[in-house]
Amino acid sequence: MFSEVEISRDVAICAEHLNGQSPHQQILYKLLQDLIHEKACREHGFYLGITALKSIGDKKNNNIDNEDNHQARTLTFPVSFTCRTFLPARGDVLQGIVKQVLWNGVFIRSGPLRYAYLSLLKMPDYHYVHSQSDNEKPYFQKDDLSKIAVGVVVRFVVLAVRFKERPHKRRNDYYVLATLEGYRKVGPISLTGSDEPYM
Repeated sequence: MFSEVEISRDVAICAEHLNGQSPHQQILYKLLQDLIHEKACREHGFYLGITALKSIGDKKNNNIDNEDNHQARTLTFPVSFTCRTFLPARGDVLQGIVKQVLWNGVFIRSGPLRYAYLSLLKMPDYHYVHSQSDNEKPYFQKDDLSKIAVGVVVRFVVLAVRFKERPHKRRNDYYVLATLEGYRKVGPISLTGSDEPYM
């Protein structure tokens, strides 16, 4: 789940961006931008935030200096830092907000995890209720009248995890299959200040 890891990686920055500015500040800014765009990695999960900058190594010139080279000079700095991460794993108990209800299940968002799918097959004793009017949205309901609907906070267990790496490592993501089957204290969470389940 949550952890703090030490990561070493190269940060590439245009030499022009260093003119008249603090190199450390520009390198840290570029590192933050890279992590935001990458979002997650297979080994550590979602990047939540840098907690400490350990070291910045000596620069390396990535371009060959000649007259035919019209590209801006790029410098690479080896950087070591500690980062707080979140890696979903099978068996983890998470909670999130229902974002979409379909006839065969719901999509839940939990922190940086945008795609947790809870299938009707993994919701014991729940049944799908169609919307009766344009103002009413469909939901799932049990015989005790507890509901799983858009906006409801649901506690669930991670059944399976899949990592998807996108081209150029931009906006990598995790996809989770969720379940309520065979676990206690999962399902809709009571409203603030109340011990009653959502109804």
